[in-house]
Amino acid sequence: MEELYQKSEDPGLCKALMLFMDELLKRAKIQMTNAQKLSLLSHVTAMVYRSNHKEMIQPIDKTLFEEVSNESIEMANKVCGRMPDLHEDEKYLLSIHFESAKITN
Repeated sequence: MEELYQKSEDPGLCKALMLFMDELLKRAKIQMTNAQKLSLLSHVTAMVYRSNHKEMIQPIDKTLFEEVSNESIEMANKVCGRMPDLHEDEKYLLSIHFESAKITN
């Protein structure tokens, strides 16, 4: 896992975000499997890298996320709000991690 943190070029921020998300998940009574946590960490690592390098993702079709709960999107929005220079659509991609964990609970 340490290798993933290092890929972000800001392992401290990655670790802080993972702790923050652990707290959000705990409050929402959502448990992730180890595989889901690893996938989440991989995504967060890429987001931190993009934020630090001011790389923007391409806008996405938000209608693809109509079935994602507002709770998952809001959780993702809180996480994305802790990083500067992210495209606002990052929250939709991140929300999938929370939503899929809700489904497996």
